[in-house]
Order: sequence, then structure tokens, then C-alpha cells
Amino acid sequence: MLPKRSLSLLPWLVGLVALAISGLLASHEQTTQQRALRSAFELGLRQTVSRIEQRIASYELLLRGAQGLFHATGGRVTAADFEAYVDAQLAGADAAGLQGIGYVAPPAADGRAPLLFNAPTLGSTPRVIGFDMLGEPLRRAALLQARDSGGVAISRKLRLISDGEGAAQSSFLMVLPVYGPGPAPAGVEQRRRQLGGWVAAAFRMNDLMSSLYGEGMPGLALRIHDGVQLNGEALMYESATARALLQAGGTPPRHEAHEYIGFAGHTWTLTVSTLPEFEALHGPATPRIILGAGIVASLLLALLTYQLVSGREHAHAVAQAMTRELRESEERYRRIVETADEGIWMLDAAQRTSFVNPKVLAMLGHLPAALLGEPLGRFLDEPGRVLVERFLARGAAAAAEHHEVRFRRGDGADLWASLSMNPVVDAAGRYAGTLAMITDISAAKQAETRRQLLEAQLRESQKMEAIGTLAGGIAHDFNNIVAAILGNAALARDALPADAPAASHLTQILQAGSHARSLVQQIVAFSRRQPLARVVQPLAPLVQATVGLLRATLPAGVELRAALTEQPVWAQVDANQLQQVLMNLGTNAWHALAGDVGRIELGLSCATLDAEAVQALSGLPPGNYAHVWVADNGCGMDATTLARIFEPFFTTKPVGQGTGLGLSVVHGIVAAHQGAIGVHSRPGEGTRFDLYFPLAEAASDSTVPMVPLAGAARGRGQRLLYVDDDAVMVMLVESLLERAGYRVRCFVDARAALEVLRAEPEAFDLVITDYNMPELSGLDVVRALRFIRPALPVIISSGYLSEDIRAAAQDAGVRHLLQKEYSTERLVPLVQQVLAEASA
Repeated sequence: MLPKRSLSLLPWLVGLVALAISGLLASHEQTTQQRALRSAFELGLRQTVSRIEQRIASYELLLRGAQGLFHATGGRVTAADFEAYVDAQLAGADAAGLQGIGYVAPPAADGRAPLLFNAPTLGSTPRVIGFDMLGEPLRRAALLQARDSGGVAISRKLRLISDGEGAAQSSFLMVLPVYGPGPAPAGVEQRRRQLGGWVAAAFRMNDLMSSLYGEGMPGLALRIHDGVQLNGEALMYESATARALLQAGGTPPRHEAHEYIGFAGHTWTLTVSTLPEFEALHGPATPRIILGAGIVASLLLALLTYQLVSGREHAHAVAQAMTRELRESEERYRRIVETADEGIWMLDAAQRTSFVNPKVLAMLGHLPAALLGEPLGRFLDEPGRVLVERFLARGAAAAAEHHEVRFRRGDGADLWASLSMNPVVDAAGRYAGTLAMITDISAAKQAETRRQLLEAQLRESQKMEAIGTLAGGIAHDFNNIVAAILGNAALARDALPADAPAASHLTQILQAGSHARSLVQQIVAFSRRQPLARVVQPLAPLVQATVGLLRATLPAGVELRAALTEQPVWAQVDANQLQQVLMNLGTNAWHALAGDVGRIELGLSCATLDAEAVQALSGLPPGNYAHVWVADNGCGMDATTLARIFEPFFTTKPVGQGTGLGLSVVHGIVAAHQGAIGVHSRPGEGTRFDLYFPLAEAASDSTVPMVPLAGAARGRGQRLLYVDDDAVMVMLVESLLERAGYRVRCFVDARAALEVLRAEPEAFDLVITDYNMPELSGLDVVRALRFIRPALPVIISSGYLSEDIRAAAQDAGVRHLLQKEYSTERLVPLVQQVLAEASA
């Protein structure tokens, strides 16, 4: 009995021996096939050469027959006789591929040798007859060679006359001389003297090869070159398979040979190459079949031997491998369940928890003992518990469901999750429990809340933009009214004696109109319709203006106080932004009052902060500061709320009543002014916001002198044109300017004004136009004036001058703008200034 080690090597030995025998048989068969393939290739090469030679020889016989026709008749052959003879000869199979046979006359006195006969007669025959065959070098060489040799001659590759100007195939002429009556000439000189012409046969190489092989030889690629040079110029014929082989590139052919075909002192080179199809035809895949079958047989023999030798051991090994795979599969699935990013929750048939993976424990903050044996609904809020119990009540009949539910964590916090439930049945189809997949979607819920807050912010921003647009429109129309009131009241007061009873009433109208003008400016500034700019200015007027705005919005039960120091307090601030901060804090203070009853205080003072005081103010350096505060006696805030009040999107207001952006914006504005904000609040004791801004020195030009009335400036009869669609303003401005010594022509229609300017471009020294008019705006008037009289100065007035209007006016070349509500005080001085600049 062989030892165990030898038995284990026996299958390998059997397989190797069988594989070696298979390899030897395949190699022998491969060698035999290669010999047969080479023999088949050489046979195809010889057959190709033989066919070409035979076909050329048959062409020569036909040509000699035509030569004999002339010799037999002593040269007396008519065109009809010649054509009848050629037609009869071309009907045979040996003439396949031949284009025709012609007769060339002997050279005339002028050296020309015309083609006299050509058969068969075709559409191109009239063009061929009379062609000088000696006039073209290739034909001349072949004719002279045949004349001097007395035998057949073949030209080099040429173009047939019948091919015309289009693409032509490689063609040839085969030529035989025709001598005159008498004995056959013996030498070159005698042949030249007795020459009676030539007979010539024309053939195309493609037609010749097609007559031999049709589309080509199966499995072989053929090329024929004129001469021994294998280049593109000498190429006469290339089979379609040869062209495809050349274009494909890749592996060179297994067999290729060159054969030289010679006749009439001329040589053609035939190149034959094998294609994969040739090997498929002449070399079947017997070696590969033998080798493949041998490999399979070797493997089968080795396997059979192995089974016979180690059947029991193999069965034992297979059992061990299956056990190992089962353990690995269980371990793999255990790792998947334990490391899954989703929570897996299994309920048994009694709808009690039988398994949860670690992800569930991490999400809910429980130990396994707190979950196992408990129903799933115990850990959900009431709506979620109802959904789960309704699903479990249907048992195996329930279809898969997906819900968003809220779990209660072990620490009391809420967890939003996506819950997918599927019933589980055993092999008998009985209900065995439920599989629930849980995905934490708290982040998505927070993102949704954030999105809703951002949408609320956007709506708030759009609302503020709409308010700003409305404020700008109101400002324009209201300022027109205010300007008319102020102007006419001023004119009326100046027209009365100082002690007239109505003078005091007119003064009251002027004061009320000025107050209305200031109020409109405040509304426009607060709606952000004015440009933002930080300038050194006193803070007391800003705080007082904010108190006025707040007083108009607060309920009657709210007491609003202003605690302002008498000491001047200056700082470099943006008035609009500071008003926005104070209005925001004042509105928050109002909302903190219970039942719209309470007290709000806005204050202003100077404060000196030492190193200890600035520690709680975000690193503000010690020094002197402008101190502004907003205080209320409302509900106050606890420490937790105070720690988060400046966070974006944090709000204590109900949904829909606040975006949580107000105080974050306040904090940002104060920080942008290099200031700081402090908060003091306790529940039930109210809240106080303290704002600190760096103090600034009072500006040297802070006092703006009053503009003198219109009567202080006098004109000298200059001609002015005024355009405004408001008839009241037209009457007012006309009175002001005429009173100041100017000649004024007024229009309520901008088109009519432009027509007058076109008719009399030099009639005016200055144009004053309103900006906001129907059909044509003030800028449209300015653009039209640039074509009428470019140098004519222009003033644009408007009830509301936005930054867009100022920029557009500057682009149009307008240097002077006027707020229409200041027409009474500023119009006449501005006109005098513009006219002075124009004349300078």
C-alpha cells in the first residue's frame, strides 16, 4: 500500500502526464497544419500567377489574330471589317477584361500616328478615333518598342483615352506591329521601312483581375505593382481585402510572398498575403481543440484520482469548510447589524422587543435591559404610539409602512426618526414578529426648521423692501405737497406787512410744514431708502427722533420716557442704522410688557469705562464712550435665555411672530461701530440694554447756516425754462423766480417744452425739470437736450432723490440736484450758482 504522502501526489502526477500527452498531440497537429497552410498558400500563389499569364497570353493571341487580318488582306481592311472581326473575338471567354482592340496608322509626314479603328464601338469611340498615339510618352514607348522588336510590347501603367477627365483605373496597352507586304523584315531598319501600323489592345487591371477572381481570392490579399518598385505610384491593382488589411494595421500576415511576372520585356510584381480567413479555411482549430480537450480530460482524470484517493478526507474537509463559512457568514451579518448606521429593532410575535442593535441604544440613550421585552410604543410620543399599535394589530396582513415619529430618549429629550416597519413570517407563513428600521432625522428636522426661519427672514426682508419702496413713493408725492405749502405760505407771508393779523397764522403753517418735511425724511431714512454713511454727529437728535417714531407706534398704556443728558454727546455713527437698533430694542421692550402696559425708557449720556467695567463688554478698551440705553419693566429673562439672545434664529416668540434675527442684527451693527452692548435682566424685573460707542469731537462745520429766502438773490433777466407736471409747483416756482428777477417760461408737458427748445435752442440760459413725470422723466429731458444744445445747464428737482437717481443724473452729466421740498429756500440761490458757473 502506498504511503499517504504518495497517494496525495498521485492525482497531480496523473493530471500532469495526461496534460503532457495532450500538449504533444496538439503540437504535432499544429506543425502538420502549418505545413498544409504553407502548401495551400504556395498553391494559391502559383495559381494566381498562372491565371494572369494565361490571360495575358490569350490577349496576345487575340492581338495576333488582328495582326494576321491585316497581313492576310495586304492591309486593305475597312473599319466595318475590323469591327466585325473584333466583336467576334471578344465574345469568347478568353477576352474577358479586355476593353477593346484598335488599329494605329503608321507615322505620317508630320510624325503623328492616329488611331484609325477602334472596336467595339462605344460612346467614347468618337473621342478616341484620331488620337495621336505617338504624342503621349508611355504609348509612344510601347509603339516604338513593338516596331523595332517585331514582337508584342506592353506599355507602362497609363490612363485610357476613354476614361475622360474623371477617376481612371490602372490601364495598359498591348501592341503588335503590322508590316507591309513582302517577306518578314529581318532587322530594325528594315522593320522601320516596312511598318504598316500597329494593332493595340487596351485593358484595365481591375477588369482583368475581376474576370479572374471576381471580388478576390478567399483568404488572400493581392497587390500588383508595375515593375519591381513596391510603392504607391507603381501600384496597379489592390484587392479589397488588401485595402482592408492595410487600413486595419495590427498583426502582420502569417504568410506573404512576391512573385515576378515577365512578358514582352516587361515585369510585374505580384504580392500575395494571407488573411485570418485563409487560416480559418485551410487550418481548422484542431490543435486548440486537442489541447482544450486534453486539459479538460487531464483535470477530470486528476479529479477522479483525487476523489478515489481522498474521498473520506475530502468529505471531512468539505464539512469543515462549510462549518467555517457558516460561522463567517454569521459573524459577517452580526458585524453588519452591529455597525449599521440605521437602528434595527426586532419585535417577536407577542409584539415585545426581542433585539435592538447598538445604533438604537446610542440614539435612545438606553441600556439593552431597558428595551428588551418592552413594546415599541412605550418609547414614542402619543401620535407615534397610535401609528405603531395600529400597524401591529394587522399582524402578517400588514403592508410595509414608513412614518416620521418622535422618540423619547432616556434623558427626556426628543429624537425625530424615520420608522420603517415590515411584518416577519416564518417558513409556514405564520406571523413571527416585526422588523423596524430607525433612521435619525433630527438634523434634517433642524435643517427644515432653519429653512422655515430663513424663509421668514426672506419674507421679512421683502416686506421691508416693499415698505421702503412705498416710503420712497410717499416721500415723492408728499414732498411735492409740502413744497407747495411752504412756498406759497412763504410768498404770502412776505407779501403781507409784518403786523398783519394773518402773518402769525402763516408762520404757524410754515412751522407745521417744516415739521412735516422732517417727519418724511425720518420715515425715508428708517426705511433704508437713504445711503448708509457713518459721520460724526450729535446723538441727542437721533434719540429724540427715535422716541418720536416709537411714540406713534406704542399703545396708549405704555409710558415712553426720554432721559437725555444736557451735555453734548457726539459719535461717528450711521444715523439710519442707529435708529434701526433703537427701534428694534424699543419694539422688543414693548413685546416684553404684560398686557401692553408698562414703562420704556430711552436714555443718552457720557460714560467713562475703566478696565474692570470693560471686561464684560467683549474686550472694549477703557476710555470715554457715548452711552445709549433702552430699558423696560417687563417680564425679564433668565440666565439660560440671556446666554443665547444674540444667536441668529434664536427667539422666545411663538412661531410666526419672530425670526430670531433682530438682536443678532443689533449686535452686528454695534460691533461694526467699534462699540459694545451689555444686557442686564432678571425674571420679573425687566431688561436693560446698554450700548457704548466711542466718543468723537464735535465737527467744526456742525452748525449749518440757514439758507436765505429767495429775495436775497437777484437775477438780471436771465431766461429760464421750468418743466413740472404739477400745476401747483409750476405756479409756485414761476412766482419765486420772477420775484427774484428772472424771466421764466413754464410747461406741464415735457414734450411741449422740448419742441420749444428745438425751435429756439438759444432762447434759454437754464433748464429746471422735475424728475418724476408721466411719459418723459427728467433724465429723458436731459438726454434730449444733449442733442439740441449740449452746453445748456440743467437742474433736476424731485420730491425724493434716491441714490439711483443721483447716480443716473451724474451719468447723464447733471451736476445739480434739488430736493423739491426745499424749493422755497434753495431754488433761487442754486439758480444763481449754476448761472454763475455757466458764465465763468
